[in-house]
This record gives sequence, structure tokens and C-alpha cells, in this order.
Amino acid sequence: MTAKSLMLFGCLGLGAVAIALAAPEKQTESGADKLHTPAEGSAEREAILDGLRRHWQASEGKRYRGRISFHVRYLKAHNGWVWVYADPRSSIATEGFPENSGFLLHSKTGRWEVMKLPPMDDNGDGAFNPSPADLKRISKMYPSVPADIIPVEKRR
Repeated sequence: MTAKSLMLFGCLGLGAVAIALAAPEKQTESGADKLHTPAEGSAEREAILDGLRRHWQASEGKRYRGRISFHVRYLKAHNGWVWVYADPRSSIATEGFPENSGFLLHSKTGRWEVMKLPPMDDNGDGAFNPSPADLKRISKMYPSVPADIIPVEKRR
């Protein structure tokens, strides 16, 4: 074999190794683009709840001094968007939170941020169960939001 042939096979071999090493990463990325509920204690879930925590810490008219934790009732993520229904709790027992409904968060430059929602119909359970008209308003305001993250109760 000539030196050129050996170099060619060597390059092809390195290329195959590079492709094989890159494949699992690609598979992981595509897995993250599917509808999922981040596991308790996972880095993704903690980052999402940190975004929600920043929202509460920046609340107008109320300053929370305690550590804010959440009782998560619903959390679905897909393609950089999250819908979460979580009850905030403070480490200071006397700190209360106002009634809240679902939150829409979007990952911007690797940081989760709470997005402003359009006015929601009063259907007895607030944004936890958006109406079909609410879904249309959300989709109009944020066209890239995957509809599968938003909780929808089957109408009778």
C-alpha cells in the first residue's frame, strides 16, 4: 500500500469514529425535543423551577424573604417550552402567595423565563385547564408553543 492509501484509510477511519461519537449526542438532543416531564431532581426540572422562582422573587408589590420551593402538580416540556402548575411555598411560614394558575415558560439563551399569558377565560379552574379559546390566544401570541404541553380536559 502506498502512503496516500494509508492516509486515505486513516482519514476515513477517523471520520467513522467521529460520526459514531457524535451519534449518541444527536440522539439525546432529539429525545429532548419530545413531550416529556422532567424527572424530580433533574437539572432540567431544577432550571425550570429556578425560572419560576425568579418570577416570584421579582413579583411587584410583594417581597419574599424565604426560600421558595414548589409543589408541582403538572409539568410538561417540549422543544424549549414548558407549562407548569406549581404551588409556591416559602421557608418562612408567615409568607403566603396569591392564588395562581398555570405558567408558560420558554428557554431563552439557556435560561427559563415566565412568559406573559393572554387574558384567560374564567372556566372555573383558571389557566390550569385552558379553554379552546385560550389555546387559540396562546398560539396566536406564541406561534412556536407546542400545543401538547398545555393541559386540556376533555369537554363533555
